[in-house]
Amino acid sequence: MCDTCGIGPEYTGSGISVFGKNSDREPDEVQIIQSLPSKQYGVHEDLRCTYITIPQASFTYSLVISKPFWIWGAEMGVNEKGVVIGNEALFTKIKQEKAPGLIGMDLLRLALERGGDARKAAQIIIDLLAKYGQAGACGFRDKKFSYMNSFLIMDRHDILKLETVGRDYALKHTGSQAAISNGITIAQDWDSSSLAPGANFSSFSDKMTTYFAGSAVRKSHNETTIKQAKGRIQANDVFAMLRRHHADLPGKGFNRDVCMHASDPIIRKSQTTASMVVELHPEHKFRILVTGGSAPCLTAFKPFLPAAPFAATGTGAGQYSSASYWWRHEAYYVNALLRYESIKPLAQKYTRDIEEKYVSTFPAHTWDSADDFLVKSSHEAFHGAEEREKKIIEQMKTMNIHSFRLASLFWRRVAQRSGVRII
Repeated sequence: MCDTCGIGPEYTGSGISVFGKNSDREPDEVQIIQSLPSKQYGVHEDLRCTYITIPQASFTYSLVISKPFWIWGAEMGVNEKGVVIGNEALFTKIKQEKAPGLIGMDLLRLALERGGDARKAAQIIIDLLAKYGQAGACGFRDKKFSYMNSFLIMDRHDILKLETVGRDYALKHTGSQAAISNGITIAQDWDSSSLAPGANFSSFSDKMTTYFAGSAVRKSHNETTIKQAKGRIQANDVFAMLRRHHADLPGKGFNRDVCMHASDPIIRKSQTTASMVVELHPEHKFRILVTGGSAPCLTAFKPFLPAAPFAATGTGAGQYSSASYWWRHEAYYVNALLRYESIKPLAQKYTRDIEEKYVSTFPAHTWDSADDFLVKSSHEAFHGAEEREKKIIEQMKTMNIHSFRLASLFWRRVAQRSGVRII
């Protein structure tokens, strides 16, 4: 499960375009943030993606990506040219090909590395899809989990939806705003497609699985929020969208929470393991804002600099490690979730304080800027968030666990296998 939105200048009212995404994955699957430099390659070099090897491009752009640690590709990212992409799992009647191919996250990263604008990035995915197909396990522990993909692709001028099933695609230019989730949204209203004229792309949908994925409710909420705030949307509004729960307490019912919390191994098995918001400013400037860990409702967005990344966000694997920012946050998150009602007001104050101090004052910057103020502010935001989480952990020691029983049992099992200590 995931949710992605793109908002253009007409809806922000400030000349800025904004992208936001929650990446929902397995609950203890580390998602790392990498800043990768541009690079030139020689003739006939090869590139190993997650499952297959393809010819390398002669040149790749610099990019910041958020990715599951074990996959070559990425869930979301932005490149130096101002192309931003997020992908979504689609559940369809069409099954994967038996031979390995590219997975959706590989396609996303390849488009960012090679695409200088949104339209070129979309065409790169279309061409690679036709040549290699999409196939391969997409789950960390669940190797039977696989899916087709949709993409929200944007730059400072365009917002595109690209939906894919097998090697087929439908592409739609959305205008000034778009929201996608885990369901096909393009029917016969595509601008271009591999299908015959007039074909209904939505006929590929597995309606039952898509319904239980809760995507229609999540997408509808984000679209309504964007339209109601037309002309005045800011990054803080996107933070709030990504923090939304359908009910008072997270983790109950079907998957209708934009801020997703896993609570059982069957219905609620996805977890928001990373969140990213990107502002595309005029004059080729950016602000890249990330949580660096699970569940944006319990942590703060922090500014991330491509030229001076916070190093601990780029490390982590299958077991707890104190060297990993993601894992250090996860130790706080798991214990907070088990005491959610008690922790919620503390977490809200902490996130508000950090974002008011470090996000609201953080200026837009060029991609390669390493200004001392920017570097200091970015790194202090990550350190400051960790210090606040440590203080809340100390307060948890006097609080009883009051999560409902199934969720408590589920998270104890997850914590045990990953090496997280329950307080």
